Amino acid sequence: MSAYADGVLIIYTGGTIGSVHEDPKDPLSPLVPGSMDQILESLPGYLPRDKKIALKGKLVRVEAISLDEPIDSSNIEAKDWQEMARLIKEHYDDYEGFVILHGTDTMAYTSSCLAFMLEDLAKPVIVTGSQLPIGETRSDAVQNVVTAIEFAVARTLGHPIVPEVSVLFHNQLFRGCRLRKVSASGYEGFSSPNLLHLGQAGEHIEVNSAVVRRPPEKPTRLNVAMELDMDIMSLDIFPGMKPEVLRTLFDTPDLKGIVLKTFGTGNAPTTKEFLDAIEYGVREKGLLMVNVTQCMQGEVEQGLYEVSAGLLTAGVIGGLDMTPEAALTKMGTVLGKGLKSARDVADMMQLDLRGEQRASIYNVHFRPAEADTDNGWPVVLRDEDGPLTLEQDGDVFQGHLQGNAPYKEKRLIRAFLRLLGIKTSDGRRGRLDFKLYLDEPDAKEATAEDIPTYLGTVSKRFTTDMDNVILDITHQAKQFIDMGHNLHLTLVPIGGRDVEIRDAHIALMTQD
Repeated sequence: MSAYADGVLIIYTGGTIGSVHEDPKDPLSPLVPGSMDQILESLPGYLPRDKKIALKGKLVRVEAISLDEPIDSSNIEAKDWQEMARLIKEHYDDYEGFVILHGTDTMAYTSSCLAFMLEDLAKPVIVTGSQLPIGETRSDAVQNVVTAIEFAVARTLGHPIVPEVSVLFHNQLFRGCRLRKVSASGYEGFSSPNLLHLGQAGEHIEVNSAVVRRPPEKPTRLNVAMELDMDIMSLDIFPGMKPEVLRTLFDTPDLKGIVLKTFGTGNAPTTKEFLDAIEYGVREKGLLMVNVTQCMQGEVEQGLYEVSAGLLTAGVIGGLDMTPEAALTKMGTVLGKGLKSARDVADMMQLDLRGEQRASIYNVHFRPAEADTDNGWPVVLRDEDGPLTLEQDGDVFQGHLQGNAPYKEKRLIRAFLRLLGIKTSDGRRGRLDFKLYLDEPDAKEATAEDIPTYLGTVSKRFTTDMDNVILDITHQAKQFIDMGHNLHLTLVPIGGRDVEIRDAHIALMTQD
């Protein structure tokens, strides 16, 4: 063997690509999973005695293994993802890349889940399949498999390496956790709506290096997050959805999380009954809820502006431009981490772990600083009591998965101060007026507004029983938020009614 691991390991899971007719003599009999040998023998240039394939003037080592029981991809479960990940870990040092042969129906789920499970990945793991079985006339299987092998052995062939979980289909290489199936039968069966493809294959292999994620700076042994908690579900929001049906779903025993697929940029009904039902699921049942769009393209803008903050107030977190498949499998992986608190789980779900979303959101949570508040929420801002100071509640969550450097090493894009669940103490609608300062615990109404720590003045009238305040504080955050010290947020009342505030935090949106 050469000084470094060479060649590719093909892992066969089943699916259309290896399907054969149940009765070999009857071409109309049902298709069932076939054997790996049939696939290998169909590849041009494959030498079964040597277990090598001729590519670009070189002989490349190709070996294959199979799941214990190859299955149709519609039957994929968490245990199958765990077996795939285990096989990669077991053989990680023996090959320069891996190819997984998989059915197309759930390929986006598998590629997403493996992306989150395989931590500190520094080698190509490429998932592929076909729309027609490899033995059928006009099948796309051979081209997909051979091209996947070429991307997997990039180092041997002299191509740029793509050291992440990806999907090769119809000459396009996609990030695994950005994939969506767009056609049930067309050869261009997949798309990556919110991210450019990682590479493509024509006469030559091309890699979009600007999009490909960098491997770990100090490569370590592959770590696999084997624990998956799949007590979760995906739920489409639709017009006329009854809140009582939601409550029944939320009462499902052992349910821990839900991916909400909402309209447009994260919109959902704003009726009190609907939001009360969502809040019941989050606050009373303790469910983790993530908001992603039903649309093929675009992203959720939940909580960036007041008009979209209803779900955020109820405790739902925004998923930016994550696909539903990535959101669901990421949730299963994060819940499987066994983090100490629900807030830690929610905060990790908002970090970009594998390039599944365009940015990370780091949250700076606040807690009441005054003794008479008993360190609990909601807090009350009273004009006669003077300023109300909130202090940073713990460290900014950094996470424990590959790809999430500390906040201080990230590039800040936007920062928002969110004051959520505001209502008058007497339950009546009224006016809300106060000034906001960062790290000015002694601020008063007369404190200057031309200083960098001044965040803004809130002056609004309640239009509903409960409201929110969301301020863009990007400029101030770039100057003062570096996590070198705990932050203090001071609210200075300017007349008006006493108001209760349910939650206060700063959301820091960053990129690498």
